[in-house]
Parts: sequence; structure tokens; C-alpha cells
Amino acid sequence: MSTKEIVKSEVENYAQFNLIRYSQVWEDAEVLMDALMINENDNVLSIASAGENAISMLIKNPNKIYAIDLNLNQIACSEFKKMSYKYLSYDECMGLIGVFECNNRLELYDKIKDNLSDKTRKYLEENIDIIKNGIINTGKFEHYFHVFGSKVLPLIHNKKTREELLEKKTKEERIEFYDKKWNNLRWKLLFRIFFSRTIMGKLGRDKAFFRYVNVNVAEHILERTKYAITELDTSQNSYLHYIINGNYDKVLPVAYRKENFDIIKKNIDKLILLSESVETFIQRDDVDYISKYNLSDIFEYMDDSQMCKIYEKIFTKSPKGTRVAYWNMLADKRASKYFENLNYLEEESKNLFKKDKAFFYCNFIIEEIK
Repeated sequence: MSTKEIVKSEVENYAQFNLIRYSQVWEDAEVLMDALMINENDNVLSIASAGENAISMLIKNPNKIYAIDLNLNQIACSEFKKMSYKYLSYDECMGLIGVFECNNRLELYDKIKDNLSDKTRKYLEENIDIIKNGIINTGKFEHYFHVFGSKVLPLIHNKKTREELLEKKTKEERIEFYDKKWNNLRWKLLFRIFFSRTIMGKLGRDKAFFRYVNVNVAEHILERTKYAITELDTSQNSYLHYIINGNYDKVLPVAYRKENFDIIKKNIDKLILLSESVETFIQRDDVDYISKYNLSDIFEYMDDSQMCKIYEKIFTKSPKGTRVAYWNMLADKRASKYFENLNYLEEESKNLFKKDKAFFYCNFIIEEIK
């Protein structure tokens, strides 16, 4: 890899990367795959996070998926899942990573541990509860949601009402349920407290990730939650099921569905995990081209000049027609405002955003190199 003109990530200067922040990916893989239109010739660059979206994209049979993350523990989380898919059966894999109940996780771990990197194995065995509890349940953000689902929600609604939220309804029935049963004073008050910038910064996301956020955090998330409860089918929203029940039950995200397991397993070696930033990865001499990008919500954490520097590097590595997809959670970021050779696919972006079951975000952006 060339060392000239290295561009470091701004977020490296002020955020912490010494824990599993997310043990699951809280971004809708179905929306992402529809946006990127992946084919067998594509080399894909994806933010790894906890691995699920990179794993999900293997369904589309790309040439390669490079999943990168600044946080070594996020790479360990993703590698653990990769090896679980590679060496275990469907039921074993889902049991080990925590999707299914499982009483023998340490025995299953023995089947994959020799294939893990030394760093990953050392980290997991020094934090053995990550394995025992099912890795998808052990991130800081997941703990935040567990507290909300198990401690806060029962103060607002009884079990029957919480279960009713997740039942199949028409749109009209969902709106009536929200207005008459769900949206009471305790819901509005406790939600605003728990999802405030202060509490979320302490218990959920790193407070540094709000550096460029200039909106009322709790009000935004409350409005998006209302959208998810009234406009989308709650009975099929895996994220709502997990937050409210602490597990997915039978409503599984793409990566965990049985019908997708065999193709993921077949393609699992196409997933390459690396601990580095987008900025440094794009400058690697050993990667010929990238034609699809999943950039998660990385622009949330940097100023616009840094975002533009990343795109200037992307232009050197990516052909005409390359697609880039990313989310805005709270900060308004869109690179195509600054580049004439970058096309904002506005209608497609907005139509997919309307379907997005991971309802925390304020926008979804698809851009294409002209």
C-alpha cells in the first residue's frame, strides 16, 4: 500500500474504539441491496460495523466484499460471524451468534476457534461472556435497547399492549392504535428522556458522534418511531421486535434467514475483513477498483471538507456508474452538492427510504458517478 498523501479519518481523533459498540447492524440490508444493485463483477466496499450487511450482500454473488472498520473489536465481531457461517450448520450458526436460544455455545465455539485470527480469539476468550450470551446481544448499543425494552417500556405499557404493537394490522388500524393506545404521556415523556442526546451519548452511541448534529435528537427519533409504528408493517419489522422483546423470534433480518444461509456460506470467503478507515483503504495499491460502496453513516461524524476528500479518493478508484449508498441519522450530509460528476438519485433514494425498517435515520442517499 502506498504511504504517500495518507488521509486519516477525522473521527479517529475524538471517538473511542475500544469496545464492541454495535454487535448487530442497525441498517436495513434490503434497502441497501436494492440501492446498490450488486452483480457478480462488483467489488464492494462496506463499513463492517457488526458484519450483517456485508454478509447479506454475499447473497448477490459479488466478486469481493471488503468490510472495513476502524474498531478492531468490530472486526472481531464480524470475523466471529464469518467463521460461524463458514464452519457451522444453520441452526448451529444462529445458536452460537445469539439469534436462537442455545445451551452449548462454548462447545460450538470450539468448532470455529482454531480458524479465528489470534487477535479475535484472544479478545473473545478474554471476554468469554460475549460468547456465552450470544454475540449479537453484547454490544453497547444493544445493551441500550435492552434497557429500554426491559426497563423503560414496561413503565409505559403492559405486556398485552406491547404485544399488540407487533400484531398484523392495516395502516388505518396502526394509526388508530398509536393515537389511542400507544402515544400516551408516559411514552412521550420517558422516550424524550431516554433518547435525549445526553442519555444516548452516555449509554448508546459515543457522544462524539453528535459533533455535527444540530437538531433535537429525541424529537427526531420520536417522529421516526411514530413513522415505523404507523406507516410500516410492525409485524414484519425485525428491529422493532428485537427492541421490544429482546430477540427476533421468527422475524429475522436478511442475514439470519434460513433461505439465505446456503448462498452466504458458499460465498463467505469473498468477504475480506480489514481494520482501517475508508480514507486509507481507498489508497491501497492492492485493490484494483471498487464499484459499489456501503458507507453506513460515516459522514455523520465529519465535516463536509473531510467528506469531499473521501469522495476525491473514491473517484480515483471507481469507474463510471459506481453507486454509493449511505444514511444520515441526524446530520444533513450529501456529497453530490459539491461535485458535478456525482449524480444524486433523489427519487430512488426517497422511495427506498420510505421502506426502511431501521427507522432511526432521517435520510438515505444513493449517489452515482457520472
